[in-house]
Amino acid sequence: MKIAITDANIFIDLIYIKLHEKLFALELEIHTTHEVYDELNEKQRGLLSKFIKRNKLTLHKGDEAPKVDSIQSRKSLSEIDKSVLYLAIHLEAFILTGDGLLRKTSEAQKIEVHGIFWLLDKFLANKLINKKLACKELKNLMEYNRRLPQDECEKRLADWE
Repeated sequence: MKIAITDANIFIDLIYIKLHEKLFALELEIHTTHEVYDELNEKQRGLLSKFIKRNKLTLHKGDEAPKVDSIQSRKSLSEIDKSVLYLAIHLEAFILTGDGLLRKTSEAQKIEVHGIFWLLDKFLANKLINKKLACKELKNLMEYNRRLPQDECEKRLADWE
């Protein structure tokens, strides 16, 4: 089973559109760091805590993150992003994120990276949601997360409607 290291923005977006449970229905091992988990608000942590108890979400201490300081990047990664990157390297996993700098840095290191669109596509492919729900929730997410690429959103909506 493939291992996915999830960044906070993926959890936040999925919780906002009430599709976070679908993440744990995919054939993936979901991992994150305590630092990412601590970025979430109390309600978000509460919604994810049942997946920790069921061993569907594994938390890791991110204190090894300084080992990625040598990775070259035009801009500095946050300590939390370093913890995600380190964990992906350490576990030979891919990263789920919507953060542009983390995505670019990961890709430069030849680490597989995916985001919310990939997850929505996976939910559809695995029949966890239908196209009507995918459209509805992507529209909701577009209003909430203004950093989503508009052209990619419109492309998905056109494909799904």
